[in-house]
Amino acid sequence: MSKSSLESLHAPPDGGWGWMVVVGGFIVNGCAAGTFRSLGVLFLAFRQQFDASSAETAWVTSIMMCVMYLLAPFATALASTAGFRPVIMLGGVLSAAGYVISAFASRVYHLYLAIGCLTGLGCALTVSPMMTIVGQYFTKRRPVANSLALLGASITSMTLPLLFQYLLDEFGLKGALLILGGVMLQVIVAGALIRPLELHRTEKKAGLEQYEKSTTDTLESGTDMETKSVPVVMFLRKLWADMDFKLVKIRAVALYLTSLFLVAFSLIVPSMYIVPRATHLQIEDYKAASLLTVCSVADVVGRLSVGAIPDTPYFTRLDQFGLSLCLLGLTNLLCPLAIKYPGLVAYAIAHGLFYGAFIPTSFTCLAELVGPKRLPGAVGLYMLVQGFASLAGPPFAGWLYDRTGSSDAPFLQAGVCFLLAGLVPFILRFTRRTKDEAANKLEDDMDSVKYERETVTLFLVARETSL
Repeated sequence: MSKSSLESLHAPPDGGWGWMVVVGGFIVNGCAAGTFRSLGVLFLAFRQQFDASSAETAWVTSIMMCVMYLLAPFATALASTAGFRPVIMLGGVLSAAGYVISAFASRVYHLYLAIGCLTGLGCALTVSPMMTIVGQYFTKRRPVANSLALLGASITSMTLPLLFQYLLDEFGLKGALLILGGVMLQVIVAGALIRPLELHRTEKKAGLEQYEKSTTDTLESGTDMETKSVPVVMFLRKLWADMDFKLVKIRAVALYLTSLFLVAFSLIVPSMYIVPRATHLQIEDYKAASLLTVCSVADVVGRLSVGAIPDTPYFTRLDQFGLSLCLLGLTNLLCPLAIKYPGLVAYAIAHGLFYGAFIPTSFTCLAELVGPKRLPGAVGLYMLVQGFASLAGPPFAGWLYDRTGSSDAPFLQAGVCFLLAGLVPFILRFTRRTKDEAANKLEDDMDSVKYERETVTLFLVARETSL
């Protein structure tokens, strides 16, 4: 059979059962990212139940985010080696177990281990591999498939805040966490919908045969041992392909990663503290929870709207990214002026619009800065930056909350970070090299290129689970 015939045989179906995989992606994003975006409703319940400070309570969410981001490259490499279906189903079990175990916690640090580490690990094993396999099932229809899969997080984040408040009122914190664990079990069903493409089975088999042949030529003994080590070698190679630390030597990339660090440092702070702030202002519980719903609806509108803005030499995607962040920063700096429910609704709308506007442009800017060949490595660095920043940001906001006794402090912190992050792209506009110079600078002979298709889709997870 000719090479062209093989390529045609193993081409992604671009439909068919792939739409069922998209349904699985919708479920995974809805259960993982959607649930995560609504945890602000449980913030006060955690703090009261365990008599913890705001900073101590914030560690629950920050550890979960850190684990999810830092382990995302490991999860994708593991899924590419061991199979997407078992890895995603295992992630569903771990995510559910984390919430169920947390229902029996007696100290706040128990939540660090249960929700933070265990559920964070489960989310890492589900979201990133799921979006990767969705991308592998499609070519021409990939943007539509990815959008539909990611829509799960947006849809569920509109409804879950009010549902969480209802569960707290009806069943208490323990019952709510147990039910939440049951919800996360739906990820197992989503994982079962995955049928690995024959292409990847063929690639693994070919890789195994080639490795066995080379080891036979060099060593007569120990064949069984070395054959068993093939998956480990494939895993390590895939993991190493997801990292390209040399990129930080490029000034434009280093500045952009600095901007992303500032964004990730405060990204979930507003959604985490908006409900406590509303409660502090004597707003009833369901109205307070509805602010997260309003924010999610505006988020979707912002994402759709930014796609209609053309990319021109006078107003590039990098400019759109910076302007959106500057407006997001100003919105949060003005949040202390909202002391009534209508004012908080106006803040939630503005925050959601500008939040949704900068997220789709963030990956586009990264791709323009590094080029297609080094994009997988850049995404891996992006994950690391977000992981470390998200670990420190929410607890720092909680510390400010505790020290000042004011619910304004977290929003002021977020506003300053967003505003500074938004100014960096405008600096880049004057420091970027020309496209040809950047292309010559970024020539890459690393083996990561052959894994590019699988790794590139991580950008969707990196931004959408940032929430």
